[in-house]
Amino acid sequence: MPIMNSNYSPNRNAFTSTELVVACSLLVTSISTVAMIAVKTTRIWQDSRHQQIALEELSSQIDRLTSLSPKARTDAIRDLKPSNLLIAISPNVTITATWDNEEKTAIKLQVDWNSVQPKAPVRLIGWVSHTLGGDQT
Repeated sequence: MPIMNSNYSPNRNAFTSTELVVACSLLVTSISTVAMIAVKTTRIWQDSRHQQIALEELSSQIDRLTSLSPKARTDAIRDLKPSNLLIAISPNVTITATWDNEEKTAIKLQVDWNSVQPKAPVRLIGWVSHTLGGDQT
């Protein structure tokens, strides 16, 4: 004669609705967490790339400005404009140039993004060399 166990249920092969709800909740939570991390990582990567492009732009502008004569440098500073690549990143981007001091020994360049999402401006300083006669080169 077989022994009957009161805890044994022959129909316990299916999931209960509670198990299904818990499993779905865990699945949705994990998918949303992974998606949020992926979006934030993509934004950080994109901001890093924009900062790198801006720094490369400022570096080339500094090289160009410091190699000019004093008169041509003054005109070039006044006519400074962002490149098409920076404009493609942010249409309202501006590049500003100022002198570090009254002796005009260093040029400070800055990229302001002027975008809806706040981004830190990118700054770079280039020093102007002087000749032995005291003229800036």
